[in-house]
Formats: sequence, C-alpha cells, structure tokens
Amino acid sequence: MSHTPLDSSVSAGSINARIDAMPKVGLSRAAWFALMLCFFFANYDISVLTITLPAMRDEFGLAGAELGYPITWNLVGYCVGAYLFGHIADRHGRQRGLLLTIAALGAGGLLTAFSWDVWSLTFFRFVTGCGMGAVLALCSAYIGEMAPKHQRGGYLSRLYTVGTVLLLLVGFASLPVLSAFAGGWRWLLAFGALVLLVLPLVNRRALVESPRWLVTVGRAREADQIVRDMESRVGLPPGGTGVPVEAPAEQATTADEERVPARALFKAPYLSRMLIVLGFWFIFYLAMYGYASYLPLILEGIGISTSDAVLVSVLTRAMPLISGVAAVLLVERMERRTMVVIGTLVFAAALLLISLDLGEAVATIGALFSSFGIAFMATPAYTYTAEIFPTRARGTASAIADGVGHLGGAVTPFVVLPILTTYGARPASFVMVALLLIAAGIIRLGVRTRDRALAEIAT
Repeated sequence: MSHTPLDSSVSAGSINARIDAMPKVGLSRAAWFALMLCFFFANYDISVLTITLPAMRDEFGLAGAELGYPITWNLVGYCVGAYLFGHIADRHGRQRGLLLTIAALGAGGLLTAFSWDVWSLTFFRFVTGCGMGAVLALCSAYIGEMAPKHQRGGYLSRLYTVGTVLLLLVGFASLPVLSAFAGGWRWLLAFGALVLLVLPLVNRRALVESPRWLVTVGRAREADQIVRDMESRVGLPPGGTGVPVEAPAEQATTADEERVPARALFKAPYLSRMLIVLGFWFIFYLAMYGYASYLPLILEGIGISTSDAVLVSVLTRAMPLISGVAAVLLVERMERRTMVVIGTLVFAAALLLISLDLGEAVATIGALFSSFGIAFMATPAYTYTAEIFPTRARGTASAIADGVGHLGGAVTPFVVLPILTTYGARPASFVMVALLLIAAGIIRLGVRTRDRALAEIAT
C-alpha cells in the first residue's frame, strides 16, 4: 500500500477533532441518497426472500432439505462476505469495500432472478449473501467515521426509519406482482439489483473515502482535503480554524495489522469487545430468527386460528415505524448499550406475553411489542458494534460481529424448531425468552460510547 508522507500540520488528532466539531455530517445529498439505497436494498433482499420462497418452491418443486438450501447458503455467504469485504475495507479503504459488497449484493439479486434449478438458486443466493454480509456493517461504520461524536447514532437512526417506510410501501406493492405474474418472484428479486445504482456514487464527490481511515494509513493530505470539503459544506472555515487539535489519536497501524487488520482484534481491549458483541449477536439472532420464522406456528400453538395468526404477523410490520421515531429521538440522549438492553428486554417480555395464552388480543399486543423491541434496538446495536473498535479494524470487526452472529439464525432450526414441534409453543417461547435475557446481560458488559470521540473509545 503506497502512502503519502504524513504532513506535520495534519495529524490524526486534528482530523478527528475537526470532524467532531462539525454541526452536522458534511456529506453531499448524493452521498445520503447512496447510503439510503444501501440500507434499503440490503433489508429489501432479506424481506423479499420470505415472500418469494413459496413461489420458488412451487416452480422448482423444492421439498424437504432442498427447501433449506437457498436459506442456509445465503447465511453462509453472509459470513464469508462479512469477513472478506470487511477485511478489504480496512486494508484498502471504505470505498473499495463498499464497491465490492454492493456489486455482490446487486449481482446476486439479478442472477437469482434467472435461476433455473435448485443448485443455481442456491449458488446465486450464496453470492447475494456475500454482499448482504458486509453492506449494513460497512455503511454503519462509514457513517460513524464521517459523523461528529454526538451525532453518530442519530444519522443512522434516520436512515433506518426512511428505509423502513420504503420497505413497508414496497412490501405492499410486491403482493400484486406475485399474484399477477406467473414469474412475479423473478421480477421482485431482479428489483434488488437496482442497488447497483450506488456504484457510480462511490467517488470523490458523493461517497468519499473516510478521512479517519486515510489518516491512520498515512494519507493525511487526502484526509485533510476531504475534511476541508466537508467543512465548507456545513459552513465552517476550511482548515478547522478555532478547533482544538489536541484530540485523542488512535495507536498507529502496525505492518502486521496493515496486512491482516483482524490482528488488532486479538489484542486487549478489543478481544473482549469482540467476544461481547459476537456473543450478543449470535444469541440474539438465534432467538430472533426463531421468532420471525415460526411466529404463525407459535400463535397457532396457543390456540389462535391460522388466518388470524397470519394477520397478526402482518400487523407487526408497521411497528418499526414507531420504534424508528423513538430511536431517532433517544439514540443521542441515552447510552447505546442501554437502548439495546431495553429493546431486547421489551422483545423478551412481549414474547413471554404471547406464550401465556391470555387471549387473542393479548397475543396481538405481545406480537406488536416484540416487533417494536426488535426495531428499537437495531440502530443503536449496529452503531455500537461499529464504534467500539479502532479505525484500522472497524470494518472487519463490525462485519464479523454481525456476519458470524447470523450463524445464530442458521442454528435456529436445530434448536428452536425441535422444541416447538416436540414440546409445543410455550416451551419454545420460554427458551427464546431465556436466550434474549442472556443476550441482554452480555451486551450490558460493554463499554460506554455515547458522546465520546471514536479515538477515545478505541483506547
């Protein structure tokens, strides 16, 4: 990696201080549009598979284990892409990492639309999973590095809220497409390829390189020019006039860490942080995927009719709008890990309420609040996962935590489903509640991050 010699007038501390002194993020509208598309299409691909899987099953005659191949290998791809593209983002820059993960997500969605049998479908879902595995984590890390210290969570919350609204609208529009066209599922999956529109926006005017990353690898002059452009955009004098430069700076990147950024994660204090967030995500996803996948079966198991169970499941889709607004209002007023704990406990309490069999109305309230809890903790959890690691390994760490954490979802059919089918809905719900309580206890062990500079958190 070739580096520009470090300008003595531009230090990592001054770059960090100047970004943290901005009244808002100095990105262009084109950059925000690109980030919004990334968040929307990553979540779109996750949600569209659920409604298109029955049509794919019928067209390809999938049965038994074959039905699980596309889902399982999608999650495997998620883990592979998380490490691969996270590593690239740390070694070669956020721009290159974003370019590759977006390209994989878009190409995978488009190729899936042209699947001709179960094996092509499975392989294309693996490719799509590779893109999905890093895009949310890298975008979260990118926003954290471009935002002032007191606004990291706020901007991420707004993007999630906008994406939720779009996802809800597109979700309703998808149903007529499925029913009106014999190959409607192909059109819905091909729609996800529009994320490729982001690629031309990864340039020097829209999704610029992260100046915090640039300065850690010695490219201080490039970092300074980008920050000057950001300062001009928010109405500050370029060069950080009047900004104190004695801000914390991260430890310099070693030669080994340049080649393999993940090496930093095996040193104190980052190893314990990785174990905390990885443990949280794995256990949380184990419970969440069990709930999301088997909610209609759980509701039927406590005596709610199939049609009503499906209706309740659909109603839960609207709750993220409310919790998204709540997250926007609170994410910079409360400690991030506290919000994650609250959302996880609300989810656990709601699931317990469902399992107590107190009637259909109570079960509906429980289902609604479970959706609220999940959406309420999502933004602060992604923000927290990215900001507790050093810049030199942030892409790798946040992508691994979320990507490998998704293996909890892959384990769900072997943990929750056997309990559900053998012992019933209540024991399965009790197991998921216990898992959520463990997850909340784990994340509570993390460090404080609210209103702290990234370099300060990294020390």
